[in-house]
Amino acid sequence: MNDFNREMLIAARESRRLTQTELSRDSKISQAEISKFETGLRIPTDEQVRKLSACLQYPVSFFYLTESIRDFGSGCVYHRKKKAAPEAVVKQLLAVVNIKRIQVKHLLQAVESVAEYSFEQLDIDEHGHNAAKVAQALRSIWTLPPGPVQNVIQTIENAGGIVFPYDFGTDKIDALSQWLPAMPPLFLVNKRIPVDRLRFTLAHEIGHIVMHRYPTEEMEREADEFAAEFLMPERDIRHQLSYVTLAKLAALKPYWRVSMNALLKRASDLGTITPRIKSYLWMQMGQHGYRTHEPVEIAAETPSLLNELINVHKHNLAFGSQELAETMHANENEVIREYLGAHESGKLRLMR
Repeated sequence: MNDFNREMLIAARESRRLTQTELSRDSKISQAEISKFETGLRIPTDEQVRKLSACLQYPVSFFYLTESIRDFGSGCVYHRKKKAAPEAVVKQLLAVVNIKRIQVKHLLQAVESVAEYSFEQLDIDEHGHNAAKVAQALRSIWTLPPGPVQNVIQTIENAGGIVFPYDFGTDKIDALSQWLPAMPPLFLVNKRIPVDRLRFTLAHEIGHIVMHRYPTEEMEREADEFAAEFLMPERDIRHQLSYVTLAKLAALKPYWRVSMNALLKRASDLGTITPRIKSYLWMQMGQHGYRTHEPVEIAAETPSLLNELINVHKHNLAFGSQELAETMHANENEVIREYLGAHESGKLRLMR
């Protein structure tokens, strides 16, 4: 067996949103010892690992994986959040996205992925430091037709990316994404956000994935500019935003599949309306309660690629829930709840 991996203990504990003190209480292992396990100053005994496993609901094998949990401040992980997001929640979700990445990695070892196109690393400096031009380049590489992106999740999956809907337990964080070598990009998205915000959030994360190898002061603004052009290309939408009213924003929403707020900001950024008109319409949206709940619902977008990956193991490889859990180094009940409860997909894009 491999050596005990302290990083997996940290990830397991933070994914359950437990402090060292809380884990100590539940496991009957002193907080001082748990701290030494996590810093590498002491190796837990087999019995202590079994206690940690039972408390954290990860199999013993999980703690001996040779995987590495990336620094939570590194450029490989991005998250779209509001400033008030609790730090404990951010840590939990970053641990979750790392663990999901490890689980997917083990599932992918038995299959061959067939993607229509792929994610590309596009240097924003080589595009005049213009995020909109990067978005135009990616749309061209992915051969997306003019006009709106009909289904952002499907577009991501057609490029080999994997989307995980997940209950973040808060509305202050929209999504996280991660793209590491030899792995598909992963997108962890909050189940609580509406579809129009989800689409913009995913486009924002695509921008990070393709443009940003390292954090910069301008990266959030650039990702927003990328998302706006990716979802609402200037050459296709400009003429539709020359005269804007609330009624027109509501009418354009189901076509472009973005929020009225995003359409209003796009009109302002493209200079098709004056700042005075923007302020007036923004005030009207507030008076009608549209800032918290907009009219016109947009049809949901549902991921299918992960289900297809699970189905290959279930049907082609005849894996049951226990074998899936062993392959993923996950708790069997969690595998059943999170992976086997989803509806099966008809068309497989993953082959043995």
